[in-house]
Amino acid sequence: MSLGSSPFQERKVVVLGAGIIGCTTARTLLQQGFQVTIVAKHLPGDEDIWYASNWAGALWHGARYLSKDLHRYLEAVSYRRFKSDNINNPECGVCVIQLDEYFEKRPKDSSELWFKGVNPKFRDMEKSKYEGTEFEYGCEYETLAIEPHRYLVFIKQEIEKLGGQFIRKSIESMDELYQDYEDSVVFVNASGVGPMTIKGLEDDKCYPNRGQNVLVRTKTDKAFSRSGEEYTYVIPRPLSGVVVCGGSNEPNKTHADIDMEIAQDEIRRAHKLAPEVVSEAPDIAGYVVGIRPARKGGFRLEKEQVAKNKYIIHAYGFNGGGYAFSYGAAYMVGTLVEEIEKEYTSNTRKRSFFSW
Repeated sequence: MSLGSSPFQERKVVVLGAGIIGCTTARTLLQQGFQVTIVAKHLPGDEDIWYASNWAGALWHGARYLSKDLHRYLEAVSYRRFKSDNINNPECGVCVIQLDEYFEKRPKDSSELWFKGVNPKFRDMEKSKYEGTEFEYGCEYETLAIEPHRYLVFIKQEIEKLGGQFIRKSIESMDELYQDYEDSVVFVNASGVGPMTIKGLEDDKCYPNRGQNVLVRTKTDKAFSRSGEEYTYVIPRPLSGVVVCGGSNEPNKTHADIDMEIAQDEIRRAHKLAPEVVSEAPDIAGYVVGIRPARKGGFRLEKEQVAKNKYIIHAYGFNGGGYAFSYGAAYMVGTLVEEIEKEYTSNTRKRSFFSW
């Protein structure tokens, strides 16, 4: 009996990018039984501003602006998986907290509060807490705050325990990966702003979005969020003894220097939202800057066949929502990898020959 190349040969999945999307995807694929290698310029532990995942606020909250069922589903999956996969490990940096969320405008209908079904501890806030203020509605629920610098190191260790490999490399073209991993069929594009510069991934909808936050020394296990024109958040880091005060958005800005005007405005807004936590003249622990990977029209999450035996699964452009979408996106990528493996195996079997 002679055989052609086996259609069931195990092939390594290559993930480009080691931010929260790339790492969560790699971990999920490894748990599904795939071999995975992560190739990235920045790895967990790095403190470069372009490694946005290290500087994220990383608070899970049900984003009111999400209108698509898929987007809501991805966030819901992430909430459940963050809790089930990590909550019993105190070293991972995932903390259960209380969130008080205030809305400048009352939700038009219950669909804007879609996350009520995700969190069984959701409740409407007593009107006495916001009557006579700028707010028309408030809600309270239990949620998760993730400490990025802890979690990224933790998930890297988990990936390595499962057999995943990290390769630090900056690429200019996808052809470099195709040559380095010529037997691989599936490549996951979790490169963040990579499509702005990497040949073979070009996407003119991508752009950098500079974010800057203030770290204030204080202890609390409660988060505060303001939804509306003056979007503001105060996010606790229970394991580090600080809160993150933000936020800011500067599309197409990429400088690393701290803008003190923005910082002072963030402190003002944080004090206004949560005066019991952030004073008018708080104890500043530091400032952080990160360049978020944004995309006009929202993130891209789909597969693309680029050659006879090469597929790219795109998972990028999540802007400031990387943590909130991470597990949901990883689950979708896993589903797409399975689809590709099925298609590719079927086609390979047709091309294989058997003679007795």
